[in-house]
Amino acid sequence: MDNSDSLSVNIHGLVKIAEFPQETNLCVKLHTVSSGDWKISNGDTALLSSFCYRGDHKKIHIDLPFEYTFKGTSPFMWPRLVLNCFSKDVSGKDGVIGYGAISIPTEPGKHCCRVYCFLPETSSTIQLIISKLRRVNSEFIDPLLTASSDGRNACCTTTTGYVDVDLNVSVKHSDTGYQFSSGFADKNSNNTISPSIIELAGINKNFEIREKSLEHTSSEEDSEEINST
Repeated sequence: MDNSDSLSVNIHGLVKIAEFPQETNLCVKLHTVSSGDWKISNGDTALLSSFCYRGDHKKIHIDLPFEYTFKGTSPFMWPRLVLNCFSKDVSGKDGVIGYGAISIPTEPGKHCCRVYCFLPETSSTIQLIISKLRRVNSEFIDPLLTASSDGRNACCTTTTGYVDVDLNVSVKHSDTGYQFSSGFADKNSNNTISPSIIELAGINKNFEIREKSLEHTSSEEDSEEINST
């Protein structure tokens, strides 16, 4: 892939805390999903945290750091992060307690994201009774299924908790022609007019020309009134 016409997305962050009311311990497995022409050039495709236990408060501190670099040629099929959450029962057997996914923010900067996790519901009452007796939750065959909408049309889910993730994103777009919001912010940092849809549409210059022409017209009208008096 030629670096002159590629997008480079660098992300580093922290899987910070989680809250699952029905669980006292938690382990998070972090996956990266890049499709289309997107490729991961730096970082592991899967990371696993240690089992963390809840204290006196309801939240569980995970503190799993990560860093990735993705490269692609267009913003389509933007990379995503997938979370698989596990917990141990009284017998020491671990099982999945939630799936979650989040798209990497397209706006450079710091982001605090909350990822709500869910489990698929059983398709029948009999399977529900069996899962309760065996103390096993329903699971997806593909743990990365939450990264896309394919195969989830008739899937019913139940929210089990959430995970807070801090993200720091930087985007290098070289000569691709794509512009991101940070570029507009830097370009208009010294402008007295706040960024608006006019600037995003690329007609800021026309707006300034029209404003100057209106000022020139008003000054001519004032001079004519003075001469007439």
